[in-house]
Amino acid sequence: MHIPSEMLNGAVCPVSAAVAVAGVGAAAYALVSKKYRAPSAVRFALTSAAVFGLQMLNYPVADGISGHLIGGVFASVLLGVPAGVLSLSLVLLLQTLLFADGGILMLGANVVNMALLGAGAAGLLCLSAEKRGIKPFLSVFAAGAFSVLAAVAALSVELAVSGKADGNVIKALVGAHVALALVEGVATVGLLALVNASAGDEGALSRRVVAGLTAVIVASLLIAPFASAFPDAFEQTMGRFELLPHAPNFVRAPFPDYMLAGVSHELLSAFAAGLIGVAATAAVAFALMRPLQKRAAVGA
Repeated sequence: MHIPSEMLNGAVCPVSAAVAVAGVGAAAYALVSKKYRAPSAVRFALTSAAVFGLQMLNYPVADGISGHLIGGVFASVLLGVPAGVLSLSLVLLLQTLLFADGGILMLGANVVNMALLGAGAAGLLCLSAEKRGIKPFLSVFAAGAFSVLAAVAALSVELAVSGKADGNVIKALVGAHVALALVEGVATVGLLALVNASAGDEGALSRRVVAGLTAVIVASLLIAPFASAFPDAFEQTMGRFELLPHAPNFVRAPFPDYMLAGVSHELLSAFAAGLIGVAATAAVAFALMRPLQKRAAVGA
């Protein structure tokens, strides 16, 4: 669902960028002001790296279409909603700068769709559902499915305002993501069960959480080279209507298409690029959260 360069135009890019900056700023302020508990830096780093790894795993759906997880609810349950928004935003930024996965001018829209809605709104929905007495696994499933549908709804609006999608395109785009929404919900439930975490312990760090997240990261790295080569639901839909732009790599990302230049073996190249992405995400995430964690400890 990463929007490529030159997909959106007009006021959509600056407006979505402004909304993204405001949303990420609000999430950061919620942690700085101690309205929400900041997660440990290690937990934030491992969760962000796990989300990066999960987003590399394109799985086949049907008719030459693939999909991948957003991981927004996964991050928000593990970290709390504000930190979940920051985690997804960081992942999207590094995907753009290092792998040309999403256009740099489209970053605002991608953050709105997958971080603010996919982690923020969906994370709040999950918490609200649990507070109303809905069983946790049902809350997580519903929020995970909602995260995909909300993101594709926002994407449809952005495309329509940009003059890139009419009713037929939007109908096809939403229809292609219904199955992905169900997979997101089921996978999020399963992944959180593996990590053995709940919405109430997003600040704590335990051996079981570290072990679970490490397992997700390692599995993602090992599976990523074998991920489906089919275009994802967004790319396939836009390509079918001949609306997919062929834009250059404006940011000169060093590892476009998650491949390492100079490595002739395709599987090894994909593994190396994924390893670089996971390591970079973990390192930047740790550096970002460490000051907030220390501030929370002083104020405790």
